[in-house]
Amino acid sequence: MLQAVSRLSRAAVRVRRVAAQVQVTTVTMAQNHQSCGTSCQQNGGAVTAAILIIGDEILKGHTVDTNSAFLLRALRKLGVCVQRVTVIPDQQEVISKEVALLAPQYTHLLTSGGIGPTHDDVTFEGVAMAFEEELHAHPELTRLVEEFFGVVDRENAAMKLAMVPRSAKLNYGTDPQTGQPLRYPLVSVRNVYIFPGIPSLLERAFNGLEHLFAGSGTTFHTREVR
Repeated sequence: MLQAVSRLSRAAVRVRRVAAQVQVTTVTMAQNHQSCGTSCQQNGGAVTAAILIIGDEILKGHTVDTNSAFLLRALRKLGVCVQRVTVIPDQQEVISKEVALLAPQYTHLLTSGGIGPTHDDVTFEGVAMAFEEELHAHPELTRLVEEFFGVVDRENAAMKLAMVPRSAKLNYGTDPQTGQPLRYPLVSVRNVYIFPGIPSLLERAFNGLEHLFAGSGTTFHTREVR
């Protein structure tokens, strides 16, 4: 009997210790979450951003999303407070809804994926729908597609890359390694910047256009704890 009571007593002590550890962990996590969530408020007027990752292959687990991680780090170094990351499928209506929802809330909205020659590349269409604009064949993009893909047939699937919302702007970056202008521009519509989904292309485009996203003199510093 005494042995049973002793075992129960030791078990109760272990339970109290675990409960205390859980409480400390929960408080720490809550404090960290609060600190992260209020960092933009503490830097009043900070430049904010949302990231919209577009791709069925990501939602199905066929492709690992590395673009959001890159953009989060890169934007933070520039002093931009990223407040949301969303992953959505290649569906025009869904893209339109998210762009219409997010664009007014943040300084910048960066999208990744869904621009290409295939039938499921519908990001340009979704952005156009969000802003109630029509697509049109941009003359400069048409010329670039002809040069890059060697096509002149306007019915060629590659020409889909030249069909952008009517108010679209072409942003030419600078290669940080060579200092030379990048040959292909990044398309933006208002405060929405439409990046390719291929990581190497996205990173190159972003690095060449960092000045578009630079914050208001505020930088965030991250220390990795091992």
